[in-house]
Amino acid sequence: MFRMLKLVPLLFISVLTGCAGLTNSTSFREMSSAYREVLEQYANDNVLLNIVRSSKSMPVSFLDMPSVMGSGGISNSLQAGPSIYGVAPGSSLAGFFTPTGGSGVSAGVSLAVNNSFNFTQSSLDNSSFMVSFLSDLKPSALASLLNSQLATRDVLFSLAIESIEGQDAQGKTVAKFYNDPYSPKFIEFQRTLYNLVRAGISIEQTQTMMPVSAPMDAETVNRNMQGVAAAQMIPMTALVPMKLAGGRDGFQLMRMMPPEARICLEQRAADEQLSFRVAQSAYCKNSKASSGVFDKSKPEVKLIIKMRSVRNVFEFLGALVNIQNGPEARMIKVVDSGKLGENVTLEQILAQSKPLFVVNKGSASGDSMMSVTYQGTTYSVPKDDHNATYTNQVLVMLSQMLTLTKVPGSIPLSPAVLIK
Repeated sequence: MFRMLKLVPLLFISVLTGCAGLTNSTSFREMSSAYREVLEQYANDNVLLNIVRSSKSMPVSFLDMPSVMGSGGISNSLQAGPSIYGVAPGSSLAGFFTPTGGSGVSAGVSLAVNNSFNFTQSSLDNSSFMVSFLSDLKPSALASLLNSQLATRDVLFSLAIESIEGQDAQGKTVAKFYNDPYSPKFIEFQRTLYNLVRAGISIEQTQTMMPVSAPMDAETVNRNMQGVAAAQMIPMTALVPMKLAGGRDGFQLMRMMPPEARICLEQRAADEQLSFRVAQSAYCKNSKASSGVFDKSKPEVKLIIKMRSVRNVFEFLGALVNIQNGPEARMIKVVDSGKLGENVTLEQILAQSKPLFVVNKGSASGDSMMSVTYQGTTYSVPKDDHNATYTNQVLVMLSQMLTLTKVPGSIPLSPAVLIK
């Protein structure tokens, strides 16, 4: 009996220790998993809500979750002791009483688990974020987005380009096409864009050198050797050989400027599909496509491609929501530029193309990927498990564009809203 009294507390302590470790591990795993799911849904709903706001020409507003702090604890207690209801008159051990029948051991075990998450929501309605959010996308940003293997160039440039303009040698506009889905001439923009995509529209890095001195002959360089040596100590500055007037050898101090990105074409543009021919300056530096026979009957133009801001990308997607849920509902489709050909018209390809972005207006179905309610109406994005649309690609691109606008300082260090 006394051996049992000694073993029972040890047994309960072992059980408590094992349960505490198991509960703590399971609780942490479940909390982490739930947090990841909530954060993903939080970001998706934030994007969809602002697309819907843009469709109604309302201000957009973004929140971010810069920090999440989790806390948890486990407390346990154990009570164990004998319950002796009586003793026998005699005992087999001197100095001890023997419990009578009905005596036993009573034990109490309690285990409490608590956990919580504190998170902060910071508003991005500040000048640091808005300046970047309202500025046109730069070619360097497009170069980063082109590295995404999920979205095609057709999708990326359909979102990012606002207009395509062709100017002649005198700077006069020969042709201009707007990426406006409301316009009846929208198909002309699509025709121009997808022919440029076929021509390998891309981003290249260009390096330029800026002169920091006048051209000098060898005698001048020797006479000013001390100043030339000091100038060459400046980073990215060097004395570069050059030809002077009359063919004499000379030198000039040059400074290498930071590389700049520009939009260019890697392959020969499909001029037969366009109302103009692209000037040689539009081709990438290492491209050989600018050589060959050109149609002299068409004007040669310098391409000017204006990019959208991320704010305008939201407005463009908001327009798509209005068009596909309006009285004369229709889908804006993206043409697969690889299918354009001499014997196939753009209209024929559009008939077989996939919609760019799909949002349903009304009650959300059970197979919705995300949904929000705005001004009493529900808007939902259906799941696209069979890749019947480009919706998933658009959401990925938009999320990455939005991340690129979050420059240092745009997310406040102190929270605007603290929720516990």
